[in-house]
Amino acid sequence: MINRINCLFVIVGSWLTFTACIEHREEKKTPVKRSTANKEEEKYITDKDYKVFRIYEGEIPCEDCDGIQQRLVVKGDTVGIFRLTETYKNATEDGDATLVCSGQWKKIKAAERETLILSQGGINDSVRRMEYEFRPKEIIQLSLDEKRFKNTAAYRLKLVRKSN
Repeated sequence: MINRINCLFVIVGSWLTFTACIEHREEKKTPVKRSTANKEEEKYITDKDYKVFRIYEGEIPCEDCDGIQQRLVVKGDTVGIFRLTETYKNATEDGDATLVCSGQWKKIKAAERETLILSQGGINDSVRRMEYEFRPKEIIQLSLDEKRFKNTAAYRLKLVRKSN
């Protein structure tokens, strides 16, 4: 008899626990208003150059080493993302040192040229920001963290792969 009463308490207690956890409120769906920032982003997403996968490679000068071999992968989907691999040649006693960073990118079209902006982290708040002049077969680095280069000829990365 006591076992039946205990079993009944367990069943009733379990039922109360499970039914109390279920939310019985009607779900309200509010329409999402598009902000102007989202409309700005949509301009980039609909751009034909945005949706491609590109790989750039090249070597740029280095004051403390024999040169920096760079490989930049730029990918466009719902958010423009990039991955930059930099190998500093003979930078340490052990040889080369490799750094990898990633973040977001966007392309800005001006009257005379197109600029590719890479931002480690988010576009608006960045740890590291790089600007490149965008050309069909190459990109030319113009600045690093708001500091403009005087001789940009040495800061070229060639397009080695492109897919749609």
